[in-house]
Amino acid sequence: MRQHSRIAFRHMSRIQATNRLSGEPMGFVADVSLAGLRLVSSQPLVIGGCYEMTLRVPEHGERITEVDVHVICQWSRKDSRRGDSFDMGFALDRPCPAFTEMVARLLPRRR
Repeated sequence: MRQHSRIAFRHMSRIQATNRLSGEPMGFVADVSLAGLRLVSSQPLVIGGCYEMTLRVPEHGERITEVDVHVICQWSRKDSRRGDSFDMGFALDRPCPAFTEMVARLLPRRR
C-alpha cells in the first residue's frame, strides 16, 4: 500500500526531466509523490541506477521552476498504451526541500 498521495499530470501541465549533468532530456513526469516519481521516456534506464535530474515545472504564465533531484530507478517497463515509450519508477535518494515544496504546491487542496 502506498504511503504518499500521488499527483497525476494532464497533458498540458507536463513536467520535463533532464539529466542535471549533461542537460539531455530524459522524459516527462507522469506522476509524483513525496517519495518519488514516475517518468515516461523513449529509452529505458537501468534499474538500480542513480540519476541526477532537473525537473522543469511550469508555473503560472510562462514561468518555469527548476528542481534538482537525486533518484534511484526502482522499476522499468514498456508502456502498454504507447508502444514506443517506457514507464519507470524512481525513489528519491536524497529528499530536498525544493521537491517537497513542489509536491505540496501540486497537491489538491483538502478541506
